[in-house]
Amino acid sequence: MRKSLSFISTLLAFVVLAGEGHAAISYQRLDGAPGERGLAIKGAFEISDDPKMLVDEYTQFQPAYITFDSPGGNVIVAIEFGRIIRALNARTIQIRAMECASACAFAGGVHRFAEPGSIGVHRVSLSDDAGMDNKTAVSSVQSLTGEIIGYLTDMGVSPNLLQLSLSIDSDDIRYLTSPEMRDWNIITPENMPSPPASAPPPPEAAPELSATPAVMPSDPNASEEATASAPGDLTTEALDFANRYNDEWSKDSASALAFMKSVYADQVSFFGTLVDKDVILKDKAAFAQRWPERIYSVKPGSLTAGCAGKCEMSGIVEWFAQNRDTGRTSSGMAEFSFVWSTASLQIESEIGKVIATDKGAKAPDRLIHQWIGLDDICRGSTDRYGIETERACKRRDQIGPLLNRVDWCYGHEDEAGMDMQWHKCDANSRRYGD
Repeated sequence: MRKSLSFISTLLAFVVLAGEGHAAISYQRLDGAPGERGLAIKGAFEISDDPKMLVDEYTQFQPAYITFDSPGGNVIVAIEFGRIIRALNARTIQIRAMECASACAFAGGVHRFAEPGSIGVHRVSLSDDAGMDNKTAVSSVQSLTGEIIGYLTDMGVSPNLLQLSLSIDSDDIRYLTSPEMRDWNIITPENMPSPPASAPPPPEAAPELSATPAVMPSDPNASEEATASAPGDLTTEALDFANRYNDEWSKDSASALAFMKSVYADQVSFFGTLVDKDVILKDKAAFAQRWPERIYSVKPGSLTAGCAGKCEMSGIVEWFAQNRDTGRTSSGMAEFSFVWSTASLQIESEIGKVIATDKGAKAPDRLIHQWIGLDDICRGSTDRYGIETERACKRRDQIGPLLNRVDWCYGHEDEAGMDMQWHKCDANSRRYGD
């Protein structure tokens, strides 16, 4: 007899929290030409599975994408794998020929493509061997649900996906259509690159699996550029560029405009219109004059990038700007999307739109919130292999000086670390990094 906790039975549709034991996950390398290699994660996620093995396998093999052949498994472990996939800046691709009931892990991809019907969801339940009374179970479910919603939000996937699970019996399964996956942001936007040449072949020509790394062909006519870096390296560069772009724009106007001059192509598709670089620079100069003090930072977890010849990246940027002469401030967040040439290292296309403004904001609350979230990960992460922790610490220490630029400081000279808070700078304030 199953417990009568109806809320438990409506937990995340694509993971099983208890039930029959499964073998630990394994990894299989998908052979292909350079840039077409993939890494398949097979089996159910179990407590015994160590994501460090994924880090090691990915680092050694340098696949162009990660795919799944998995019925699901433990939700916490699946989330941990998803976060590691995001930390690796990896792509995730799913085809119908291989089962994916592990959307938690799939969602970790910075660029995600899935064929219609390749990802299934259903309602699940806890069995009696869970060993919890009702009060403990409800508390655990509430905590777990918050963890799941937080993770999906961090990955850019709509938490509304959970609602679908309520209507699908645990003995049944519902495969998602392309519009559903787009609506819930399970797959990345259509203006991102379509499935690259690295995508797995269709079901009628399923890839061969190999237990050893694919051998790179020795072709004397192959260019060095084609093999100089793995696709993941370009994606990492693109993600780093998006952060650097906003950090540079947050500097003093002379430095910021000099950077902008170097980073745009001679002609750019600027919000749908092809214009000369000078047009963009004039626009930036006018904005910098209106808002001489400004800080911009990409919202953690919102940035995605895919590189196939050129890199397309998109995300959400949060800002705070002020003009001391006029006493005005501006705060909010906006979507942005760049096409970035890996040859010239310049922007060839830019679009975006403001999605929220904070009327009357007098403090850089959005950027402070970013810093606090990153600080929590940096100081209290359970990341056993350091990738997520290292990146959080690095980004935290980049945002701190930006906040100093608009006269917001962290702590006072006579304060212990545990008492320090962000505040409007005064004579006794600490400057970040001092």
